Amino acid sequence: MHHYHIEPDLLALRDFSCEVRHHLHSIPEYSGAEFKTSAYCRALMAELGYRITDYPGFTGFHGDLSIDPSLPTIAFRADMDGLEMHDMSEVTFKSTHEGMAHNCGHDSHMAIALTTAKFLAAHQERLQYNVRIIFQMAEEDMRVPGAGKMVELGCMAGVDEVYALHNDGAMETGTIKFNQGVMSSWGSAWTLEVHGISAHGSTPHKGLDAIREAVRIIEDMDYIVAKRTSPFSPAVFGCGMINGGTIPNAVADHVQARGTIRAMDAETDQILKNSFKDMVAQSELRGFKTSMSYAGYPAVENHGAACARLQQAAAGVLPAEGINAQGQPMTGSEDFSYMINATPNRMGAMFFLGSGCQAKGICNYLHANPYYLDDDCLLIGAQIFVNLATGNA
Repeated sequence: MHHYHIEPDLLALRDFSCEVRHHLHSIPEYSGAEFKTSAYCRALMAELGYRITDYPGFTGFHGDLSIDPSLPTIAFRADMDGLEMHDMSEVTFKSTHEGMAHNCGHDSHMAIALTTAKFLAAHQERLQYNVRIIFQMAEEDMRVPGAGKMVELGCMAGVDEVYALHNDGAMETGTIKFNQGVMSSWGSAWTLEVHGISAHGSTPHKGLDAIREAVRIIEDMDYIVAKRTSPFSPAVFGCGMINGGTIPNAVADHVQARGTIRAMDAETDQILKNSFKDMVAQSELRGFKTSMSYAGYPAVENHGAACARLQQAAAGVLPAEGINAQGQPMTGSEDFSYMINATPNRMGAMFFLGSGCQAKGICNYLHANPYYLDDDCLLIGAQIFVNLATGNA
């Protein structure tokens, strides 16, 4: 860690941060069902003296370190859920939960948050804020209530500014990136049901082919992306799942398709959604019965003043060449947007933390399998959070 400025008392927590991450890596859980994960983090936070607020019926919780009611409150978010994937990593602490893996690195987010919590509890005299650490359920699955539900339940009540990080194994440890404004896309997961009329394969004219109709809609949406959206604003329509039919010699009477829509501005997001709705309505006119649902997130939009604070905090840890304050936004989506939008002045920011190391053979993209992390990134993330809370930059 000699390349970065990590305080000695925080450097002493290196083993703690690694042990926490490794344990959490071994127990990944479904979105909204992070029972063991939540219990482990909650117990550590309570042991450190944080006042715990639970949300009955949900796994998310937050812990408060309140030192002075006259001070503003700063919050840090850590998401808890894993991915429905087999853990193909070759590590001693690989997943013990069959079919689940932390291949988005949320184990590192929790370890950084808990390391930050431990350090700040021991150095309360340096705090310039009351501190809230939010352990969020269900970031990965748009269909399961996550940040939006936690905001609805009160996790942002009294919070003046909020920050989050996301590891990135394709970036080198010792680097971060962020930018003022849009940091992630408007994103929605959609589900489409098309109901036709079954008929024998030899008499297709007596049926309504749900497979053909679903394919028409999907193909037409590719046309919308190509011809109805601005070439200067990225737009993505994707279908990742399609299931229909029961036997090969019959006209399929039902199809379910699922996919995502992503856009880098609100206008393009609406063009895609409205066009999709129009395409599906045409199916109704052609005699099909349809249903369509969306679940999604608004874009993460980093506040300029929060970015300035983040820049200052990071400058106390990393050399100038390690800080990219004009990084490209990601085309993926993040529900941290709900938390930023819930502050009084949308005062918040998210940054990407390099967690790869080519010298160690660690360079992978989010959701890759196997997915590896350089543990040296943990204290860098924690030091940036500490600097934000203490004003020590």
